[in-house]
Order: sequence, then structure tokens, then C-alpha cells
Amino acid sequence: MDKTLKFISFILWLIRSFLFIWIHLGFRLIFGNQKNKLPAIKNQLLLQPATVIAKRIRERQITAYEVVQAYIDRIRDVQPYLNAYVDERFDQALNEAREIDRMLDKEKTLPDVWSEEQAPFLGVPFAIKESMQFPGFHNSTGIVSRKNFICTDTAKAVENMLKSGAILLCNTNVSEGCMWFESRNSLYGTTNNPYDLSRIVGGSSGGAGCIVSAAGVPFAVGSDIGGSIRLPSFMNGIFGHKTTPDIVPNEGQFPPHKDYHQKYLLATGPMCRYASDLQPMLKALAGKENIERLISFDTSVDLSKLRYFYIDEMDAYFVNKVDYEQKRAHRRIVQHIENKYKVHVTRLRLTRFRYAVSLWASMMVDGQLSSRDFSLTLFNDTSYLKGYHELLRKFLFRSTHTLPALGLAILEALPNKYNKRFHLLAHKFYDEIQVLLGNDGILFLPTFPQSAPYHGWPLLMNTFDYIYCGIINALGLPSTQCPLGLDTQRLPLGIQCIAGRGHDRLTLAIAQEIERAQQGGWVSPSPLSTST
Repeated sequence: MDKTLKFISFILWLIRSFLFIWIHLGFRLIFGNQKNKLPAIKNQLLLQPATVIAKRIRERQITAYEVVQAYIDRIRDVQPYLNAYVDERFDQALNEAREIDRMLDKEKTLPDVWSEEQAPFLGVPFAIKESMQFPGFHNSTGIVSRKNFICTDTAKAVENMLKSGAILLCNTNVSEGCMWFESRNSLYGTTNNPYDLSRIVGGSSGGAGCIVSAAGVPFAVGSDIGGSIRLPSFMNGIFGHKTTPDIVPNEGQFPPHKDYHQKYLLATGPMCRYASDLQPMLKALAGKENIERLISFDTSVDLSKLRYFYIDEMDAYFVNKVDYEQKRAHRRIVQHIENKYKVHVTRLRLTRFRYAVSLWASMMVDGQLSSRDFSLTLFNDTSYLKGYHELLRKFLFRSTHTLPALGLAILEALPNKYNKRFHLLAHKFYDEIQVLLGNDGILFLPTFPQSAPYHGWPLLMNTFDYIYCGIINALGLPSTQCPLGLDTQRLPLGIQCIAGRGHDRLTLAIAQEIERAQQGGWVSPSPLSTST
């Protein structure tokens, strides 16, 4: 089997190497220069962390109304360039902000439900992805057969954010069926990268990552089954956290996922510009009972007492190598940790990563020979999509499905006699990596091998590169994507910080250290021209 995988990988490398220059040149000619197109940020409120905004609202330095209005104005400014959101509730949000201001001005002692402990984000706006339920919003995940589906319920994670006092502004674009890392579909079109409109925003939480980076909201709620929080966070230059599984509720999202997805792979979590917002947002999303299942979550972390590892190259079959600028940025983080905390960061080569794509794929089907779950999803659970027939219709411009969705539907239906073997291997690796990281281990791993690609590029050149994130889902580990500034093309760099299961606080502490040390953090994709 190894010989077959090596041969296929070699053929893919040859094809990519031959096509790279010509495709890259063609894409540049097609898209031209689409950098620095966003309007300037004119309001200083848009540059503050959510926790700071919440505190200033409570102390009556600013009103919830002016905060919400500032973010609505910003969304309206950037939407024509980015196509980030789907549905909005701006008028309702302003009314809710007025009510919060009235309550804060009138009440000397707030009801317990609106106390700072119970409602830490009182008056702070946020966004969700379109796959999450909220009454009056669409919930199609870009699938044409669900275009008229309007929610009547609220996803549990969204409900928890509303209980924290946050005000929902909009839902955001996703990839079709939430199973690709470019946020494009036939219902809502393509979402553009705020740093360069010709580049992708990642997926499936791509609209969420985009609108946060463009300062359209302070934070957003994403979900991640194969990198769907971390890839958009990386490509949009923000922080994103994939939690230990089954900590934040996943109910009320489409497509619904099976028990084994919930147990091992799927995680709902925070996306934000500032690392200081990650921990309080995760607490709000999870709820009090669930957050207590994380180990010592509110205990401070002594970074000098941790053990550190890094992997600069996955060496997986079918996957591209990490480019020079990403490696250089990663090395800066390693050197900073070593120099500041007088520790050694051990370089690792994990041979099981060689099979990363197969390990993740086998976990997605729970070791079965094949699956047709995604084909059923594409027809809104009413019938199965006929993959090859629909692919022919696509080439005749008669299909409403995207090529990545059709490709996945075809691939998952192909019998793979090795799935059971890889499923067993994945579970063995699942236990081994937990022993390696233990209670005090941090692993640095690339989020993606290159900066945000051009629209359409992943289908041709980066098809399996999501696995830098996806393998961490298969292993059930918490992971925080941290932005590391911009490369020479003015596109975001990033790195994953990974810990043992249940030790999310370690990765969140490292994220804050990276931001504090000015080794990374969000860099505005827009000029700054703040006035207040």
C-alpha cells in the first residue's frame, strides 16, 4: 500500500510542479491586483477587544447603541467588497442595544441574569455562520435544495452567546454543505479575502473569519470538523480555537452530525481578532456545566513549566510542503519561547502523519467501507445525489452544485478496503499523541502550507492541504490558530498551538503570549483613519 501511495503522491507532485507557474501566471492575469481595496477603519471602537468594549459599556463610557451602530456601518461599508454575510438583523440589534442602555442607565443593581459574571459580553455584537440556526435566518449551508429553509429554532451555542449579553448582527457565508475550504456556493456566491479580494477566505466558516478580520464584528462563532475554524482564521489573520470535542454544544447546526463525529471530530468554537477574547468567549459558548469539564480552565498557566514540541513539515502523502515564509515565522515563535522561558523546543517527526489524509477520512466514515451521507445532505436528506451524473451536468453548466461538493460525494461513495485498518490506526494514534502531550505539552504545527490561495486554486493545487488541521480533529485535540503577521505579499501567516485533550487553557495561554510578545496578532487589512 505504501508503494501505491508514494506513486500517487509522486504523480501529483509532478503535475503540480508542471502546472504551478502557468496556473499562477494565469490567475494573476485573471484577477489582477485586488489588494488594499477595503475602506479605511474610521471608528476607534472597531479596534478594541470584545472584553474591553463590554467593560466600557458597563462603565457607561460608551453606549451599546453606538457600538452596534459602528459595527453595522462597518459591515455595510465592506459587504460590497467581501460578500461576507447572508442575513442581517440590524434594526432588531439596534433596538436590543437601546434596551440594554436603558437598563444600564436606569438600574443601580442589575438582575442577576445581566450581571457581569452571567453576561460578560453585554451589548457586544457578534456573527454566526449560516449553518447555525437562528429564528428568521436561512439555514441552507449553500445547498440549493434548502434555499427556502428558514429557521424557527436557535442553535445551543448561539443561545449561550445570547445569554452572555452579546447581540447578534448577522449570519455569514459558508462552503456548500460545510465541507470545503473555500466559502463559495450557488446560493450566495463567493466570499473574498479582506487582504486581497482575489484570494480565498477558507472554509467552511469563511464568512465568519472574513467579517471578523475586516472589523465587521469583534468576534464570531464557527465550527470545525476538518479545519473549518482554523483555516478561515489563518487565511483572514485572526485567532480561532478548535476546542476539545463535546465541550461546546453542537446542536442546531446543519448538516447534523453523527455521534462519532461529535465524540471525536466536530467542535464549535470562537473566532476573534484578539487573543484576550478567546477564553471568556469559550466560557460563554460552552456554558458553566460544560466548561468545568476542561481541566483547570480558569487556572493561570506558567509557560516556563510546559514541555514544547514543533513540527515544521507534515510529510504526509498528497500534501504540499510548507513554504519558506511560513517556516521562518514559525521558527521565530520557537526561538521566542526558547529564549524567554529558557526551555528547549523539541523538533518532532511523527511517522503516522504520513497517513494523515487516510486517518481523517477513515474517522469521518467511522471505519466503514464507504458512505453516502454527504450525497444525502446535498439533496436535503430526501434522496441520494448521483455523483457522476451530476458531474456531467456540471460540465454542461446545468448543475447547481460546486465541484468540490461533487468530488466529495463521489469520493466518499468509493469503497475503500483500507478504511477499517486506518480507523484502527487512527484510534491507536489518538492514544499515543495524548501520552506524548500529557498534561503539560504544547505542539506547534503549521496551519496551512502557504498563505491564502487564489479563488479556485485549492481545487487544482491544494486539494488535501486542509489535513494540517484535519488530522488534529481526528486526534480529538484542542488547537488554537494564531496569526503571525503578514508575509511579503501582505497576506496572513499563522501557526497552530496544540495541547492534550481537556487542556484548552494551555493553547489559549500560548496564544496570548504570542500576541503580547508582538510575534504575531491581527494586522488590519484596511488603512486606519480612526476618529473616536
